[in-house]
Amino acid sequence: MDSSKENLDKLIWDYPNPFTVSTIVSGIEIDQLGHANNQVYLEWMMQAAYKHSESLGLSVDDYLSIGVAMVAKKHEINYLSATYVNESLIVGTWIATNDNRFKSTRKYQIIRMNDFKTILRATTDWVSLNIDNGKPQRMPDEFIRCYQPTII
Repeated sequence: MDSSKENLDKLIWDYPNPFTVSTIVSGIEIDQLGHANNQVYLEWMMQAAYKHSESLGLSVDDYLSIGVAMVAKKHEINYLSATYVNESLIVGTWIATNDNRFKSTRKYQIIRMNDFKTILRATTDWVSLNIDNGKPQRMPDEFIRCYQPTII
């Protein structure tokens, strides 16, 4: 993917300073209609969310050792344009809200690099759950520290 400074400057993000992950649409992600399957977009979003969490200091291993995890409660995905094999994409994500108790919201935007078009906007509502019993549990201090909103 050409990620030159000139091309990255052409990206128009909905919010400043996204955490970004680059991907290229692979042949196995293409469905019977010839474009990336709907479920693949969700996978790209989750990869960006997990990598962003790791960059903030919370990995899946940390969740397991703490015994609490942020799990998806609801996804709202707005597909704006199809993507095709070998297209380069950048997935941007931000933490939009965190009530510092049980709930957090994350936003996503995917931009196609060949025309700098936003091809998806999405939101995920997350909830803090105890891993052992599956019940809501107040966010540990580590979550509150790491998951501060990145949208200003």
